[in-house]
Amino acid sequence: MATIRKLKSGNYNVGIRIKGANSVSKTFILKSDAERFAKQEELRIRESLGQLNSGESLQFVLDTYIERVLVLHDGSHRGSYEYTKTLGRTLVKYFGDVSLEEITSSQVASYREKRLRVDGKAESTARKEMELLQRLYRFAYVELDIKATNPVDKVKKPSGSKVRERVITHKELDNILCEIPYKYHSYFRLLMETACRRSELLSLPKAWVDLSARVIRLPAHITKTNTAREVPLSKQAMEILEPLLSGDGLLFNWQGRTVTQVWRRACTRLNCRDVVIHTLRHSCLSRYGCMGFSVFQLSKISGHKSVKMLQRYVKIDSNSILGAMDSC
Repeated sequence: MATIRKLKSGNYNVGIRIKGANSVSKTFILKSDAERFAKQEELRIRESLGQLNSGESLQFVLDTYIERVLVLHDGSHRGSYEYTKTLGRTLVKYFGDVSLEEITSSQVASYREKRLRVDGKAESTARKEMELLQRLYRFAYVELDIKATNPVDKVKKPSGSKVRERVITHKELDNILCEIPYKYHSYFRLLMETACRRSELLSLPKAWVDLSARVIRLPAHITKTNTAREVPLSKQAMEILEPLLSGDGLLFNWQGRTVTQVWRRACTRLNCRDVVIHTLRHSCLSRYGCMGFSVFQLSKISGHKSVKMLQRYVKIDSNSILGAMDSC
């Protein structure tokens, strides 16, 4: 297996020892480069030795899935990278680093009950964890030639997420930002103005912002739907962006877990536990819906492919409808 150790020089050394193959040792300046090399090289060696079979561990399949599916050719990550790693850690912690063929349907059912009844997790959380486990088995079967039976297929999943009803106003956002360090304000305000997903803005090079055309151009590989889209920029969004565009590089150079933690702590202090970062996306689309934007215009902003999904995001109150009636 692969091990990574930090040297006195500050560099990171990767050592890989697998029975039947020559040992491998290589040093890197960045830990991220060392981790990437370790996963890729271990997979290559195991493939050459024909060791990919039903006895492969859950951790190994998870790491391989993340490396092949969520890490792009240039080393950047898809938007679900961090969240998938979090879900995966929960699965490995419960089932252990066992081979895929050892996990049974009854164990998966017990896992579901523990997450719902003992850990008190939401149905949507337990469902997403089970869906990831199911994907890992399918990935292992197709990509790694691991013929283990998928134990999730026979187990009933929780119903899933309830429609999120909470939206906030700009004034409420200002109150939350009072509890957040100033350097993060532009990021959260931009989420409120563009309805972008958290990961889309965190993966955004400044070159993708076109102020002359008043759009942000998002390529397919960083969007959840794998479809490129142009995000129109309001005047407020333009004012937020203009001071941030000097130089090159990313617009915001933070990890997803960092901004999530900052936001969660602020909302906890204000007793707004039902307000999450994704609430800003709901709030932006709902605000534009109340202003009379069409379904086509809203889907252009959000990137949703179906009206049904868009309906989960846009909350239109009776007052806005009455206002539209009275103006006719």
